[in-house]
Amino acid sequence: MRLLHLVTAATACVALLAPVAGAQQPPLQRGDEVFQRTYFFEKEVRDRLEAAVPSKQPALVEWGGMYIPSYTYFNDTNNEEASLTVQDLRLWTQITLDDVHRIFARGRLAYTDWSDGDSGVHPEHDLEGMNLEVGYYELDVARAAEKYWGAKWPFQMQARGGRQYIEFGRGLVLDQALDAGLFTIDTGQIGFTGFAGRNIESQNNIDVSVPGFTHSRRTFYGAEVRYKGIPRHEPYAYWVLQRDWSEERPENPAQDYRYDSHYYAVGSRGQLAPRTQYELESVWEFGRGAANGQIDDHRERVRGFAFDAEVDHYLKHPMDPTLSLEYAYASGDGDRLNATNAFQGNRAGTVDTSFLGFGYVNSGLALGARFTNIQFVRLGGRVTPYNKKAALGRLDVGLNYFFLFKSDPGGPISDPTAVEDSSDLGQEVDVFCEWRILSDLSLSVYYGRLYPGQSFPDRQPRDFLFTALTISF
Repeated sequence: MRLLHLVTAATACVALLAPVAGAQQPPLQRGDEVFQRTYFFEKEVRDRLEAAVPSKQPALVEWGGMYIPSYTYFNDTNNEEASLTVQDLRLWTQITLDDVHRIFARGRLAYTDWSDGDSGVHPEHDLEGMNLEVGYYELDVARAAEKYWGAKWPFQMQARGGRQYIEFGRGLVLDQALDAGLFTIDTGQIGFTGFAGRNIESQNNIDVSVPGFTHSRRTFYGAEVRYKGIPRHEPYAYWVLQRDWSEERPENPAQDYRYDSHYYAVGSRGQLAPRTQYELESVWEFGRGAANGQIDDHRERVRGFAFDAEVDHYLKHPMDPTLSLEYAYASGDGDRLNATNAFQGNRAGTVDTSFLGFGYVNSGLALGARFTNIQFVRLGGRVTPYNKKAALGRLDVGLNYFFLFKSDPGGPISDPTAVEDSSDLGQEVDVFCEWRILSDLSLSVYYGRLYPGQSFPDRQPRDFLFTALTISF
């Protein structure tokens, strides 16, 4: 009964936080705007689901899930108001045998309900699923060799095949679900990961100018090496190859859309001091991409660059304060009219200098821009003012302040309204509250406000509000 009362009260809080949204006609890609801006929470949900799955069990069948009702209110790229609610159900099951074999599956059922007039081309009321979100078979190869054949290897090796999330480094290049085969080797000082896979074809194409962009087909290959032999530091390097096999539906004889890319990255993570941690990564992108109006194999070279570095300092205090500083950069192209599309994209006869990856970098909740032709400085902090496990759990609050710029003042970002030749994208302040009420119940509230800079003709502030309950079982 206590849990039921708390769920009822928390749900009421979510409803009270929801302002009344306007009912003006939205732009075409409104649903994708929401996904890009709420991906930070999706990553957090994935981490919680992974942590909830038991491991190191000799023989066990387990199941569980999460129910996540959420509300989102935001100003879109035309500064029009919109809102939606989502009822999100995740169910998972796992079978383990001998600490060697593991079969895991997680399904997702989601019901999306837009406010009247806010959905654009998307259905106002849409039930999706139950879809397979994650599903794979994993084999501990080294443990199997020892258990079944008595061979003790000097390294650990695991192999996994199926639908799984793959992220390399800080997620600049790749951070998404793939149908893939993956293996890892760990010698204690050196770690290696390799994979080959393809995206889920029902995913939207990153290039929304492609006819039939609601489906895409890309293959990915990659390898990462990590070195653990340096105390308090772990340098790494990786390579990712992406090939575009997406089909045009219907075919456009006046425009090719293919974008093939490969990425080389180096980075490191570790400790600068006992209470100071860091991560940094540099990425060089190469490839070939169709320019505006190009057909057949007449594609231009791609030469992009990206960088991301973050330092976190943990203060010694009962409220566990953390201070963060981050700088991120993704190159742009001044002759593009659109940041991610082939149509109105790179000018024919020129090198495409924009960085375009398939990962995620948080550039602010209200801006919600893809990581291309953008750079920013983020100052952040968080504290835990309340942490009583026996009485209404733990409360974390925090703030992030962004100084936002274009990398190339004359080029576009993914927000199509930043059309002025200026590097000033503005400033944004984001605040958040995470209340872990019980071990199986939490409330999340995130709010961001963007103060547009000189790149935007419309300088009116933009707001973004996201609230969600997470109920685990």
